Amino acid sequence: MGIAVFDIGKTNVKLSLVEAGDIRHNLVAPNKVVAAPPYPHYDDAALWAFLKNGLASLARSTHITDIVIVAHGAAAVLVDADGGLALPILDYEAPIADPEYDRIASPFSETFTPHMANGLVVGKQVHWQAANFPDAFRRVAHIMTYPQYWSFRLSGVLSSEVTSLACHTGLWQPAAGAFSSFVHSMGWESLFPPLRKAAEILGPVSPKVRAETGLPADCRVRVGIHDSSASFLRHRFSRPLPFAVVSTGTWVVNMAAGADVSRLPENRNCLANVDALGAPVPCCVFMGGREFSLLTEGLSGAITNLEAAAAVIKKRALLVPPIADLGGPFAGLPLGRTIGGKLESDEEIVARACLYLALMTDYCLDLIKAKGPAIVEGSLIGNELYLSALAELRRPESVLVSSDSTGTISGAMLLADAKIEDTTSTVEPIEFKLGAYKNAWREALAA
Repeated sequence: MGIAVFDIGKTNVKLSLVEAGDIRHNLVAPNKVVAAPPYPHYDDAALWAFLKNGLASLARSTHITDIVIVAHGAAAVLVDADGGLALPILDYEAPIADPEYDRIASPFSETFTPHMANGLVVGKQVHWQAANFPDAFRRVAHIMTYPQYWSFRLSGVLSSEVTSLACHTGLWQPAAGAFSSFVHSMGWESLFPPLRKAAEILGPVSPKVRAETGLPADCRVRVGIHDSSASFLRHRFSRPLPFAVVSTGTWVVNMAAGADVSRLPENRNCLANVDALGAPVPCCVFMGGREFSLLTEGLSGAITNLEAAAAVIKKRALLVPPIADLGGPFAGLPLGRTIGGKLESDEEIVARACLYLALMTDYCLDLIKAKGPAIVEGSLIGNELYLSALAELRRPESVLVSSDSTGTISGAMLLADAKIEDTTSTVEPIEFKLGAYKNAWREALAA
């Protein structure tokens, strides 16, 4: 007996099989963008082929009982009355401009959705598509959130779900638990399928999918969940408030459980997610994984070490955000400033990048008034310099590191009434004091 989790990230997609609480298989493919008219878009056909072929492969050796979809929150799918795409699924990094949306969007105080670059705000995506492709948009029967689109492809049953509706979309009022005034002004309420909980069973896989994959007739499709909300869920169930979760991948998503969303600052890339229980969660995000890749490109052989970190700290060698035009708390400021002493090795370049990620994470946690332990999970859990620097910066609060390198599968399993045992360990702070280094960095931000 096994549970399949289809995890759609910005960079990669992954199909994982979990049996008896352990991840047995991981199938991974790049999430390709088609750079062709009418605009850059995700390769829907390739993703569907990857999912079906992967499920068929897994089903040959395992009885799959449930399928859970986890996906990023910056995609809307416009579906026609026949269940096909009325328009391709927009890549959120496509350079769209829509000043009219900025004029009519609901205020930050209502949706807690910040101004974000390109198509990162789903409401802006859909408004831009409607304005620029009116003939195609007239064929839209359903506006679907991303995880629920793939659940629909598997089951044939339509649904919407709050964690995906609420995450920097401009479509939802997190505090009120209702669609935003923007949705009402556009007359789109009827285009959203019925709201269902992330763990609900939509039904079995459709007969067509069953025939193409060999999945058993009793394989159930769950509604699915936003990826950062999946990462957050298991901690929400297992520890008292307050605490913070730092979910790392292409984006570093900082979430403050128990903090007050009404205190979120506007125009700092702060936002409110809604957890699977319906509670608003203050967040601040930056594209840390992408930035780290840019900063360390070609340096995969360089190993971070304490000597390199000590040299960077002594030189007050600092990276001042924004690193690239990727959004974050400092969007719109001059790019890529460096200050302090000159770096003399690849190891020092990598160490500076690790320290930068720690400084940014600490800053974002402060912006959202995070209290209590901060649990780091996802792709950065193996970056010891980042973790130990963050532990020093967060004193006297503790930093914990999860054993889950994905940050999402454990939460997805809870939706299927199963569990992966996830252990957390306390991170020991780096042996160097970082107060002066942090102060120099924050003074550079102010300048």
